[in-house]
Amino acid sequence: MSSMSIPEPQRRSIPWILWMIWKNRNMILYSDTQESLSHQLQQAIEEARLWHEVNTNSSDTDIDQGLLGAKKKWEPPLAGSVKCSVHSNWRNAVLHSGVAYIVRDYQGNVLHHSRDAITSSPNRLTAELRCLIWTLRSMKDLGYQNLVVGSDSKEAIEAVRTPKDWPRYRSDLTEITHLLTLFRSVTFETESMVSNQIAREIARSVLRDGRFNSYLALGGPPWLHQRILREATAFCS
Repeated sequence: MSSMSIPEPQRRSIPWILWMIWKNRNMILYSDTQESLSHQLQQAIEEARLWHEVNTNSSDTDIDQGLLGAKKKWEPPLAGSVKCSVHSNWRNAVLHSGVAYIVRDYQGNVLHHSRDAITSSPNRLTAELRCLIWTLRSMKDLGYQNLVVGSDSKEAIEAVRTPKDWPRYRSDLTEITHLLTLFRSVTFETESMVSNQIAREIARSVLRDGRFNSYLALGGPPWLHQRILREATAFCS
C-alpha cells in the first residue's frame, strides 16, 4: 500500500478487496454461491471511494454521475414524493433471489423497508422485473401515489420504458405497465451500485444469512442505520 508506483485509488481499495475475498469465501462455504471477480473488484473500489469521501470531508465538486448517467450518490425525491430504492440479488438460474426495497422521503427519512425471497429466475433481468412487480404491488398496498423508483439495473429500467423492444419479457412488462396505471406518478432513476447500496445490502442478506421469511417494517434496518444516516445528511451538507 506504500508503493507509489500504484495509483492511490487502487492502494486505498486493498483492504476492501481483502474483505470481499473473505465474504466470498464465506458465501462459497455456507451458501454455495459466489460473486464474479469483476463484481467483487468493482464493489471494493466503490466502497473504498465512498469511505474515503466521507472520512476526508470531500466537497461535492466531484462528478455526481457515473457511467451511463447512474448517480454516484443517493439523492432524495422532491417534496410530495417518496423514493423507493430496489434490488434483486440474483445468483444463478437455480437458486432463489433475494429482493428488497427501502422507501425514503425528501429528507432522507426511512418510511418502510422490506425484503423477501422469490423463486428461481432464468436470468438477472427476469429477477429484476419480478422484483419491480413485487415492489409496485407493495407500494400500492401502502398507499403511495407519487413514486420515484431507483434501480442499478439499467436494463430493467430500459425495458420498463420501452417494453416493445423487449418481447422476450412481455408477460412481466405487461404486468408492470398495468401496475403503473394505479399510481398518480412513477419516475424511474438509474442508480449506481454505491447510490443503491442500502437496497443491495438488504437484498443480499436474504441468501447470505438464510433469511427467507418475508417481512415489512417501519423505518430502516438497525444494522444499516449509520449508512442510512450518512446518506440522509450527505445531500444537505
